[in-house]
Amino acid sequence: MGGGMGMGGGGGMGMGGGGGMGMGGGGMGGFQNIEPGKVRKFKVMTVCLEHGKKEPNPRVKYDIVPIESLTKKPEVIELCRMLGTGQMNQSAAQAAAWHFTDGLSWPQLVNKIGARHLNGTVDRYFHPNQVRLGMQYARVASDRAKLRPSQVDKIESLSNQ
Repeated sequence: MGGGMGMGGGGGMGMGGGGGMGMGGGGMGGFQNIEPGKVRKFKVMTVCLEHGKKEPNPRVKYDIVPIESLTKKPEVIELCRMLGTGQMNQSAAQAAAWHFTDGLSWPQLVNKIGARHLNGTVDRYFHPNQVRLGMQYARVASDRAKLRPSQVDKIESLSNQ
């Protein structure tokens, strides 16, 4: 899987979501069934699960794989489920993802530099409000992960049969 993306391609830092916390249902509204061996092109909102990887490129083919093949952390799995509803701000979700996957502290995320300009100025990668919202997303994802039966245990128990 290239680009360090959790799923698909086409979801760079520029994509925004809703921004509210109304993440009811947890479904993948409008998701399509693609037959094995068939190739389809569609946009999905994603987050990078490996800090430091290159930004995704829409010209690169990405494979969609089960989230459990990339991480066993229940809070990351829950965060990705929440992102799949399309009702989250992608940048805030990215901050929460890197907090969970790479152990980046909230102050580190606030101070992360996105771009350095020739005139010496810098742009932040995240606006402080995005990090604050990411903290809320992380709290909700952690709480939901504690309430949900472990999907990882379920998958491992099925493989032992």
